[in-house]
Amino acid sequence: MSPLQVVEFYARRALELAASASQLETWRADLRTVALMTEEEVLQNCASCTNNFELRGASCGPCFPQIAPGVADFACLLARHGRHGVLKDVAAEYAKLVDEYYGIWHAEIVTAVPLDEETEQRLISRLREMTGRDFVLDKRVDPVVIGGVVLRIGDTVYDRSVRAKVLALRSAVLENDETFGETSS
Repeated sequence: MSPLQVVEFYARRALELAASASQLETWRADLRTVALMTEEEVLQNCASCTNNFELRGASCGPCFPQIAPGVADFACLLARHGRHGVLKDVAAEYAKLVDEYYGIWHAEIVTAVPLDEETEQRLISRLREMTGRDFVLDKRVDPVVIGGVVLRIGDTVYDRSVRAKVLALRSAVLENDETFGETSS
C-alpha cells in the first residue's frame, strides 16, 4: 500500500469506529490531540499498554487519560503496526471524511498572498451558489502563483493564476513561432 492509501485506510477505519460509537466529533478532537503529540510520546504511552494487548478486551484508555479509550486503542494499534508516524495525516484525513459525512466539501485554494476574510467568504458563497454545497477552504500561499488563484475541488483544478495565463501565452507563441519568424517583403 502507498503511504496515501495507508492514511486513507486508517482514516476510513477511524470513521467507522467513531460512527459506530456515535462519537464523530469526540474522535475528531482526540485524533487531533494525539496527532499533536510527538512520536516518542505516542510510543511511550502505548508501550505501557503493550502487555495489555495479550489480554482479551484490554484497552489503552488508561495510557492516554486525556482522550477517549477508542481513540487510545486506535493510536496504539497504529503504533503496534509501526504506523504511528501517519497519525497527523490520518487525523487530517479523518476530519475531511467527517466533514463529507456532514455534507461539507473541502476546496484547496492556492494564492500568492493570504486571503482576507471578506474575499474568503465571497469565494465560499460563490462556491455554494455554483454547487449547492457548503465548503471549507484549505488555504495555501505560494508566491509562484504570482496572482489570481488555483482552486482544487476533488480531482478538478481551476487554474486562474497569472502564471497559468503567462504559460498559456508562451505556449501559443511557441506554437506559432513560424508565423512570428516570417518577414514581409
